[in-house]
Amino acid sequence: MSPHNRMDENMANRRSALKALSAGAVAVTGWPLMAQERYPTKALRLVVPFPPGGGTDTVARAVAQRLAIALGQAVVVDNKPGAGTTIGLSEVARSTPDGYTIGIGGTSDPLLPLLYDNLPFNPERDLVFVSTLASSTIALAVANNVPAKSVSEFIAYAKNQAASPLGYASVGVASPMHLAGIHFSAMSGAPLAHIPYRGTGPAINDLLGGHVPAAMLGLPSLLPHARTGKLRILGVASPKRSPLATDIPTLSEVGVKDFDAGFWYHVIAPRGTPKAMVERLRFEIDRVVGNSEMKESLAIAGFEALTLSPEESARSLKLETEKWARIIRENNIRGS
Repeated sequence: MSPHNRMDENMANRRSALKALSAGAVAVTGWPLMAQERYPTKALRLVVPFPPGGGTDTVARAVAQRLAIALGQAVVVDNKPGAGTTIGLSEVARSTPDGYTIGIGGTSDPLLPLLYDNLPFNPERDLVFVSTLASSTIALAVANNVPAKSVSEFIAYAKNQAASPLGYASVGVASPMHLAGIHFSAMSGAPLAHIPYRGTGPAINDLLGGHVPAAMLGLPSLLPHARTGKLRILGVASPKRSPLATDIPTLSEVGVKDFDAGFWYHVIAPRGTPKAMVERLRFEIDRVVGNSEMKESLAIAGFEALTLSPEESARSLKLETEKWARIIRENNIRGS
């Protein structure tokens, strides 16, 4: 279940609470005003488990810039990519829980113990949720040398290639895009073979060149090429149409009923970080993400601002984890 369906009904209440806080009212989150005045007293480090220049890094830097203004201290982005985000997340998990190291996590974090042996940390045990940031939409796209012009035609075309399953590109083994492709194949009956790439750029280049027939990739990266006719986007893997491209149908509405493979990013901290500091960070990050200028910046980068309470996030994350864990086990997927 995607968190978006619950987001609208909760935004009004959250805006009212934030307005009251910003006006100097008693903090509804429970952290005292004295704690707000004492923290932070030095720069914060924001660990990003992805390389510089990508969509997540862009979002992180936009948030860091505005969060620094809100906190009155620098927020330094520290890129720690590799090993399916485990290098960066491990860096956060083993940091001193003093409120000065935070990181970017995602809906795939709880799945890491299923994918990697000897993981040096446990996401549930060693990391604590701070605040949601943004969601991004996965899309199914095909190269121009593929005759399918719709999802139903693509499914039929893939079934006709059953002797040699049609390949689809993703950004890597066990990535949300990889799992979305497996989920799509199982729900639609279209035989597909995964072709992992080390990043969006190489995957799109091969899709544009017709070297790979299809791809499950982030919608923002595909859109510019679709707009110029260099590839075709058949549908988005979310329960509702993306505000980035309302003309593109969801996979659910054009043939794969109830298909949902959305994902989102959030801010995390080492377990043991003082509650008052977590609450202060949550308050400021929610306020930053809820700002209209920030929403526009996120949209340009291909993300949709997402503000969920810890309880809402935990419920959605539990459902997502159960769904993808089942797919990982059934298909014996291992991280690379």
